[in-house]
Amino acid sequence: LHAPALARAPWQTACSPRSPCARMQATEGQTVITCGRCKATFPISPEEIGDGRQVRCSTCEHEWFQSGSRLHRLPPDMELVDYPQEMKDRIAAGKSAEPRARFRAFVGNLAFQAEEQDLRELFEQFGTVVSVTVMKDEETGRPRGFAFVNMESPTAGQKAVEELNGRDLFGRDLNVSEG
Repeated sequence: LHAPALARAPWQTACSPRSPCARMQATEGQTVITCGRCKATFPISPEEIGDGRQVRCSTCEHEWFQSGSRLHRLPPDMELVDYPQEMKDRIAAGKSAEPRARFRAFVGNLAFQAEEQDLRELFEQFGTVVSVTVMKDEETGRPRGFAFVNMESPTAGQKAVEELNGRDLFGRDLNVSEG
């Protein structure tokens, strides 16, 4: 048995047997259910869950038992927005909704003018970059000359290390290694 609420598209669209595709505005304090795998959130009536029932996410097909006591209300400082197409595409490709870091690269001998976006663009040619952190002095905010780049794929990360170690960026030869 699947909860009808999860047969609707995530976030703002609500579909039910009586109303195949009625638009529903999320309101402050509205009860919602969130998929633990892809984080899609659906407006739901607590009566649809009752004391609890088996549910399935229409976005990623994840199934779980949802108890009525574990439903939550939408916080007043949040609103439901459409599930991003990029996340839908990742799920359709069998990946997690959001990239997870599985490889960390150390980038040393970094020019002080290099910014996170510069490194992101450099590493993205090898695969999905999850995050970039240019290390800065806590007191002055000045870059310290090194950074860490987290990538989704270990294979892509190794390829980036091989290709980018010794490459010139802003007049300095980068020192790139796994780290």
